[in-house]
Amino acid sequence: MMLCEAARRLDVTVTVVTDDPTSSAVYVADQSIVASLDDLSAVARLIEASDVVTFELEAIPDETLDLLEHAQAEGKIEVHPGVKTLRLIKDKGLQKTWLQDQGLPTLPFLLADENVDKGAVLQNGFCAPLVQKTRRGGYDGKGVQMLLEPEALSNLWPVPSVIEPALESCLEVAVVVTRAASGETSVYPPVTMMFDPALNSVSTVISPGDLSETQRTECIEVATRAIQALDAAGVFAVELFISASGEIFINEISPRVHNSGHLTMEGFQCDQFEQHLRAISGRPIAPTEARAPVSVMLNLLYEDRLSPAHTGAPYTVRLQEEGQVTVHWYGKKEARPGRKMGHVNALGNSREEALAHAQSGLERLQSDTFQPPEGEAISKANGS
Repeated sequence: MMLCEAARRLDVTVTVVTDDPTSSAVYVADQSIVASLDDLSAVARLIEASDVVTFELEAIPDETLDLLEHAQAEGKIEVHPGVKTLRLIKDKGLQKTWLQDQGLPTLPFLLADENVDKGAVLQNGFCAPLVQKTRRGGYDGKGVQMLLEPEALSNLWPVPSVIEPALESCLEVAVVVTRAASGETSVYPPVTMMFDPALNSVSTVISPGDLSETQRTECIEVATRAIQALDAAGVFAVELFISASGEIFINEISPRVHNSGHLTMEGFQCDQFEQHLRAISGRPIAPTEARAPVSVMLNLLYEDRLSPAHTGAPYTVRLQEEGQVTVHWYGKKEARPGRKMGHVNALGNSREEALAHAQSGLERLQSDTFQPPEGEAISKANGS
């Protein structure tokens, strides 16, 4: 949806393929093809309608990637960030191995199959606390489990997965990098992230992150080096760990616009969605100029207190002028506990001020007096 809104600003026509007729993008796209992502006839229609094909999630079926790759080889379309990149990144095992082969800093890891057990993990020199991640399909904390105590190793999932140490007391950082096909890059300031401990999902993102100048420089250097090594075009989010001793490790790379970059919508002159479209369409990448000293995003992870905001249709509304507090409600039809339903952005002259503005906006959103705007009207207004 947010890519479609940015496309309208650039006078780019968008066709989306989605398996959900109630998808948020359907409200804004110029054309929608409602079909499974492995429906090759639907993919063929997308190819016919497109000059450039891109992605907003990694989990693209292999047969779909095969068809896109074939169409690109025939000169019918361009694919960005590229089929090769998607194949690499969507499998966390392949991605970890690639990071290691490139000499990029990442934690030691074990690639496990469906027969993984406690004995095999211990025999390979790994012990609790550990993290197990499914090799494919995980996102927003799904497909990830923490194994913090030795007895927890009896609960290993019997699936192909990556097992690595759990860094306790580490700082989690993300760097959103834009790369053009020419190799030109642009980097938003590294952000720091806070997580909901029960849901294992990001709850708060702050830009610039609470980092020393040395840490900020090193994070940008590591992230840029990784994206240059991928040799692909688009927006990428490089998620990093900074250990208690100050070591920087790449957690994973997302080859798409990313939750850690949503605060760029109000916080920067050009947001990550427009940057992505610029990079994949051959347009110049815009400067990353901040609109305020600090930007904050709060993820709206559904709970009963958010019921006043839920309309089943997308909308964007300014909650208060001070701090430019803005809610982006995604319009997902089903509201269930912990589901990401939208986000709140806020600006400030300091971290404390921006967080206070964001919290004030959230409280207003949760109030019984909150009146959402008309969803259909606001979604059209966003694209005008």
